[in-house]
Amino acid sequence: MFAQDGGVPVNTRSDAQRSRVLLVDAVQSLLRTGRIGFSIPELATEAGVGVATAYRHFPTPQDALQAFHRRAIEQLVDALAAVDAGPDPVDRFHRCCRTWVDQAAQWGPAVRYIRSSKGFIERLTAGDESITALHDMLAGVLNSLALQGKTTEYDLTYAVLLWITIFDERVVYDLTEHRGWTNAEVTDHLTRAVAGALGITV
Repeated sequence: MFAQDGGVPVNTRSDAQRSRVLLVDAVQSLLRTGRIGFSIPELATEAGVGVATAYRHFPTPQDALQAFHRRAIEQLVDALAAVDAGPDPVDRFHRCCRTWVDQAAQWGPAVRYIRSSKGFIERLTAGDESITALHDMLAGVLNSLALQGKTTEYDLTYAVLLWITIFDERVVYDLTEHRGWTNAEVTDHLTRAVAGALGITV
């Protein structure tokens, strides 16, 4: 079966998409075991794809790391977007916090190795699509709180920055892996920290 955009076989495109998913999954597997300085051939072996295929998708390990990080953020945004807004903005805030911790517990042990040298607001200003999507998602939650007088902080970008700082995946990793806290305990403590920092009435 052929697509209508130049006659590229659909199964060829789907094979390429499948290979990319396997490669990004392999990045997570390598990072979880502490193999930070992997090469593209090592990534290909971990993913079970050919080296040439791996290089076509990711010319450098940094490209693969960025793709994994971007996917993690996209998964977080999708999970937060799936949280029903409902009539109570405070309840929505709590459910978003719980969803965030559940997500970070899944990919946080790997993502913690990937840090951008640029700040959140810097990347937002530069138009980073995944960062912009995360900002807009969280700003929407906070704006609902502000509209009902449930927060004392009305600078939404600053409020988002505080929220993501407190819910950093490294914090979630530390508390679950090295303090032995459950996701529920982490959620409770971090949610109260954000609420206190932003004057959110809970």
